[in-house]
Amino acid sequence: MEFLRVVEVFQPLFPSGSRRHIGLDANLAEFVREVGAIKGLCDLVLVGDHKGPGFLKFSAVQAAALLEGRAGVRSAPVIVARDANRLQLRSSILTAVGLGIRDIMLAWGDRYPAGGPANVYDYPSLAALISDAREIAEDAGEKVRLLAPVDLRSLGSPRGAAMAHARLRAGAELLLAQPPTTDSGRTLEAHGRLLVASGLKGRVLLNVFPFRGRDDLASCERFFGWSLPDEVHRAAGAGEEALTEEARRVTAGLRGRGYPGVYASTRGDPRVARRLLG
Repeated sequence: MEFLRVVEVFQPLFPSGSRRHIGLDANLAEFVREVGAIKGLCDLVLVGDHKGPGFLKFSAVQAAALLEGRAGVRSAPVIVARDANRLQLRSSILTAVGLGIRDIMLAWGDRYPAGGPANVYDYPSLAALISDAREIAEDAGEKVRLLAPVDLRSLGSPRGAAMAHARLRAGAELLLAQPPTTDSGRTLEAHGRLLVASGLKGRVLLNVFPFRGRDDLASCERFFGWSLPDEVHRAAGAGEEALTEEARRVTAGLRGRGYPGVYASTRGDPRVARRLLG
């Protein structure tokens, strides 16, 4: 079975309301160059979603098409349910399909911070958006692989497992997991048990994440609402290199235990993929 390596990157951001030259061409060229440099390390690049009210972000759909056209990297844009109304979302999906993109990630999306744009609630669930995307692709006569997220913290409950299966029934082929699988021992075993118990082992890509040290762990816990194991906090005392090496061991463990692949975050720096997967 193919072991799928998905690497998440972020499209360029530009200051909002700036009257200065924003260097559009140069920034896009650098984005293509950096992602193209890791082409041999991944099977699919996921162009993630980044919320920054002070920035304009280059469209994830256009960024994915740019990477496929200029860098020859198979790419999937993240299209976020709560960032646009139903008609706009359906149009974004159709645009992606029309540009030749054959992988799309659909996510529910985070809430904007206070004072930011308003979230949109045109869809009752992410599964409903996935179903719409599957219908659009079929109507266009194209085979598109749909991806969706899964929160591992919810899988121990009947409701969480039912939500994950609903996304698969609606048309998602794979679910990308968070929080990350931070160590190749207890956490990998625990996440594996969750996936087996919920019947999802063959449909979920567990996540490896580039932590930088003890302070970074604490910051991520606050920002993402994660609760990371004590073992990882102790390992962080040895520094970034030790944390990266543990992430590499997680990937090796996934390969050796029949998982379908790995989902690697880069936190905006594609070069990180070399440390995680190289």
